[in-house]
Amino acid sequence: MEKIVLLACVSLFFLGCGNFLDINPESEVVNDDMFSTAEGVEDALYGVYMSMVKEDMYGGDMSVLIPELLGQNFVTDDGYLIFLSRLDLENADTRKTVRTIWSASYLVISYLNNILENLDGKSIKDFKNYNLYRGEALGLRAVIHFDLLRLFAVHINSKDENAKARAIPYVTKYTFKVTPFSSVEEVYEKVIADLKEAETCLAEDEILMPKIRKGGEKGFTGARELHFNLYAAQAMLARVYWMKGDLENAKKYADKVIQSEKFQFVDQEDLSTFMKRRISLLETIWGLYTTKISSYLYDKHMAKTLMSLANDWKLLYKNDEYQEFGEDKRLSAWFISKENMGNSKDICVKIMDESNDASEYTGGAYLGFSMIRIPEMYYIMAEALLEEGDKEKARKYLDAVVAARGIVKFADRDTGKDITLEDIMNERRKELFGEGQWWFCLKRLNWDIYVHALDATLKGSDKIYTLPLPTEELDPR
Repeated sequence: MEKIVLLACVSLFFLGCGNFLDINPESEVVNDDMFSTAEGVEDALYGVYMSMVKEDMYGGDMSVLIPELLGQNFVTDDGYLIFLSRLDLENADTRKTVRTIWSASYLVISYLNNILENLDGKSIKDFKNYNLYRGEALGLRAVIHFDLLRLFAVHINSKDENAKARAIPYVTKYTFKVTPFSSVEEVYEKVIADLKEAETCLAEDEILMPKIRKGGEKGFTGARELHFNLYAAQAMLARVYWMKGDLENAKKYADKVIQSEKFQFVDQEDLSTFMKRRISLLETIWGLYTTKISSYLYDKHMAKTLMSLANDWKLLYKNDEYQEFGEDKRLSAWFISKENMGNSKDICVKIMDESNDASEYTGGAYLGFSMIRIPEMYYIMAEALLEEGDKEKARKYLDAVVAARGIVKFADRDTGKDITLEDIMNERRKELFGEGQWWFCLKRLNWDIYVHALDATLKGSDKIYTLPLPTEELDPR
């Protein structure tokens, strides 16, 4: 078995830089005195964020490419990725494709554990921003473990008790020792515990993140949208509880984020630009600063064999049955037709662009990728209220997003029907298209999936909703 070994002598990519937005991606070996100063701790955290936006993590593969192919929002003819898009998850090429996610994620987790262990015994007497440091590290550790759980473990509702008993290792120590696998339930408990402690530690963000944010803030306590912040902790708790199926607690934390009034929907005229290569100062609860994800994804999207929209993708936004209810502004804002090698190709430009020139955009937003946005909180509220039987209030939360995207509210449609879970899920898919969330929505409900590459519908099962663990992890020795 390949041990989950966190080498204390590993050369960490912690960057010596006081300004996150001016980071020079040069790695440095951590010295013994790094954590003796606030600047050293901050550099270590900045290094974690920069590691997270590499292409094998949230800089491309883990956030968009792999989950979007799995969820059938994109299709591919690529010799390696095709097996992933067919949901042939036991294939050797699929294993190669997803293996780097596992190793890259646990490496970053080791960095976070190193930070947390060096913060042990310290307090606000040592570092003014001690609580922020600890809160960010705990929150990030929880997020990465949660995504590994969603990718590599069966869902908590699986009937396979053996698979549920051995999900992933939840690593909390920076050590040579092997970390045993935790059960699915245990991983959820540990993720939630880390996020709740992070929420407590990050309370100062109530002040540090005003309702109106103009961008351009400096220093560790500025640009909190780029840090795992208080509202990120609450929003992630809502997402985690929702994925687990605990809608009562999911609703509790989604409501906290909404009631903070720190996040609003963008104006419809800004839909085409508010996410393209950048983090919205209105809708983004938490995002990762990067200048590279856009071109990485765009290059794959423009290459016909790597990443294309399915032939029927427009039906998501332009179904004849619903045309009387108005034009979905997301259709024209987030998709274009582009000439590619003499042929016209539909392109999703929602979060990507062929240009990566930071100087082209001078607005207040930051370059990067949203990890979680405010619409998701409204969908969670709508689903939770629908389950409780409050159909009218559930519809109001769904209509808040619908109206913001230019469509007639469900309340104003002469259908004589209440909203359904399918209505909420359809709106979720349209809103979060390209953000790597749809496959997880399907997995949570164990829905059947129509697979474009097979021209067939596969029945929902652990087989199509669980990525294979690296073979080294399966050796019982």
